[in-house]
Amino acid sequence: MIRFDRYATLSIVAVVTVFTALSCGCKKAHEPEGYRVVSYEAANHQWTIIRSGTFDSKYMTKKLVVVCMFYKWGEHDAVDGPDACHLQVGRLIVPSLESGNADKSHFITVFEMPNETLSITEGSGDDRVMQQFKILSYTILE
Repeated sequence: MIRFDRYATLSIVAVVTVFTALSCGCKKAHEPEGYRVVSYEAANHQWTIIRSGTFDSKYMTKKLVVVCMFYKWGEHDAVDGPDACHLQVGRLIVPSLESGNADKSHFITVFEMPNETLSITEGSGDDRVMQQFKILSYTILE
């Protein structure tokens, strides 16, 4: 029969507690759901965007490489071409429905369409900016 003294028992409890805390606390925190602009390559006008979100009840991250099709501000004529759009690298774009933001001046919609098109619209009325991109590649990261 093995006998443990009080200190040996406390030591075993401490080791088990630390091990449990470490094994449970090692999960990577998820990026907030939305579209993170991670880079722009001026030479080929390609934007890289990381989309984080829940798809079919599973949290996933996907990488989109896109090029601008057109930019349109309010009622002005659209500007076509790969260098017409502007996104801020590092920005997280969260659609208004997901963020709960009801302020129309900050209203944002993002659509990924089946025809390999990404559309981002911000604001409303005369200040509305619509940018549309062709999706060149789409990769599931996790």
